Amino acid sequence: MDRSRAAVALALGLATVSLLLGLLQIGMARKSQDFTAPAGALFNAGKAGIALIEVRGVIEDGSGGPGGQGADRIVERIRSAQEDPAVRGMLLSINSPGGTTGATKKIYDKLIEFRKEKPIVCYVTDIAASGGYYLCSAANKIYAYRGSIIGSIGVIMIHPDAEELLRKVGLTVSVIKAGRFKDMSYPFRTMTEEERLMNQKLVDDAYEQFVRDVAEGRRQPETNVRKWAEGKIYSGTSAKAEQIIDEFGGETEALLSMKTEFIKTKDDLPLLRPRKEFFEEFLTGLSGRSYDLSSGRVYYLYPDSTTVARMILGPDLVKIAK
Repeated sequence: MDRSRAAVALALGLATVSLLLGLLQIGMARKSQDFTAPAGALFNAGKAGIALIEVRGVIEDGSGGPGGQGADRIVERIRSAQEDPAVRGMLLSINSPGGTTGATKKIYDKLIEFRKEKPIVCYVTDIAASGGYYLCSAANKIYAYRGSIIGSIGVIMIHPDAEELLRKVGLTVSVIKAGRFKDMSYPFRTMTEEERLMNQKLVDDAYEQFVRDVAEGRRQPETNVRKWAEGKIYSGTSAKAEQIIDEFGGETEALLSMKTEFIKTKDDLPLLRPRKEFFEEFLTGLSGRSYDLSSGRVYYLYPDSTTVARMILGPDLVKIAK
């Protein structure tokens, strides 16, 4: 091997070692501190502050992939903030139309556990509907803008019925099953009355849990919550009048409230954001998932028009329509 090739090989070897050491250092830093002050706030590293937990988009179970907002990832961030002695409280930022019942409940329960030890102040940007509001109700205080969309307390499960359409086009679907109700979630036939009542019971049970938890989180009687827990949506202005939220404002007002009302300090407490996970140092998570409401799952969800269009037309026809 000539000298030039040896030099290149040595340089590549040193670069590889440096990269491995750098990745190891990133991993060690993550273990030592889960929350960090904003970039540029060099002297705030390790300083006590307020953890920022963000919930964006539809809430579903799992981690959500790189940059995702899955329930498991959000719960893990709440746990880290709860156990971090530098975290004095939590700012919960919500911009979500809701999500699946199990994932939403999982996050809510963890927030309630956190609130027993440290305060939570929530602020809503565009929307906190259904499961999004479910999470808000776990906070000690809720802020929203006058034009924010709030509410939609209810449960939804959609079952498309294509039996008549299939009959018109002459298509027959043969189902081989074991268990009388095994095919009740499929759209190939009309749901029987017995099946409809079974699904209604599932939805009613989830709704009752929703109302109980909101009443507990808001520290209001269930009778008060039921007055506005009919799936209706409210502007921030109307929501404040109904005591669904507490005050108008966003991050600035929520942070001030946290310091003055709950922590009762004049100290400069920076906003601490969760450290990005390993691959998020290199990748940016993109949200382009299609949420199929016809899947038979039960949702705390206020679906937008695009989601409903996907459900009725299918994702390909939606693309054509756009």
